[in-house]
Amino acid sequence: MGRRKARLALTIGDPGGIGPEIFARLLDRGILPEAAELVVIGAADAMLREVPALEGKYASAVDSAVEGIEEGRFPLIVDIGSAIPVPTGKPTAEGGRISAKSIEMAVELAEKKKIDGIVTGPISKEALAMAGYRYTGHTEMLAALFGVPDCQMMMVADDFRVLILTRHLPLREVAGTLTRERIVTAVRVAGDALERDFGIERPRIAVAALNPHAGDGGLIGDEDERVVAPAVSELREAGLCVEGPFPADSLFHSQRRRGYDALVALYHDQGMIPFKMEAFDRGVNVTVGLPVIRSSVCHGTAYDIAGDSKADAGSLEAAVELAVECCERRIASDRRTGHESG
Repeated sequence: MGRRKARLALTIGDPGGIGPEIFARLLDRGILPEAAELVVIGAADAMLREVPALEGKYASAVDSAVEGIEEGRFPLIVDIGSAIPVPTGKPTAEGGRISAKSIEMAVELAEKKKIDGIVTGPISKEALAMAGYRYTGHTEMLAALFGVPDCQMMMVADDFRVLILTRHLPLREVAGTLTRERIVTAVRVAGDALERDFGIERPRIAVAALNPHAGDGGLIGDEDERVVAPAVSELREAGLCVEGPFPADSLFHSQRRRGYDALVALYHDQGMIPFKMEAFDRGVNVTVGLPVIRSSVCHGTAYDIAGDSKADAGSLEAAVELAVECCERRIASDRRTGHESG
């Protein structure tokens, strides 16, 4: 069991967005190569346009990363799509296709146990759709590719962790998709990840209410009494430290959430607005429940500033750091239990 730097696949994301810039900047600074054994997958020419000094600096491969990995060539840049011109600053089918192919390669490497984790750059759902991919985001795509439909999206910034239960869904559809079973499954997945990947024993989890004032006894909707509260009771009966439902307008306040290891938001903006207000530049998107660690930046492609050298790489740096920490914990956990990872 010789190697023990964490080994990560990093997907650059949409070549027409800010992904190439933030990856190139961190590679040029030497931060990422020191952190882990890296396989960087995507349109290499887009990174070189941002930082020409990267030319010839790292080992490279075309179409396949396996040979380079087996030879121990790190950091390794796997060039996908450089021969396809992709305009900067807007979603395109070409950009969507390159984004998707990069993710598919990362998943293939994970399934072959060549890597311990995946860190993803920003993609465009519109560009994916233009390329013929019908996923509403990274989480849904990874769930389908790995065949693990119960994986969940958790936003992380230090000890502020928010599970987003329903994600890219019109608000009018949220209440109809909430079920007791869905809440129970999501909280169980989150609890397992908090223990195995974050090293938290018996994590405490708080669940937000769907309606204002948690429904006010059914006067403002009955979902919290009919669906959310029974789910929390079931989890507590199973021995998990879960509380709620709590009115969301006070739950996310820094003093109120103290003492909880994670909060569960029932729909996208309920959790993302308070999270991004506090941690926009350092927040990390983590997919829990996958066979490997997966983290990502918590921002989008930012087409409006792509190519202007204005993008902040803080979220990407935080995503890599968190992925390394979680990989190390999972590797140690798997060794203790006799399960070989990666």
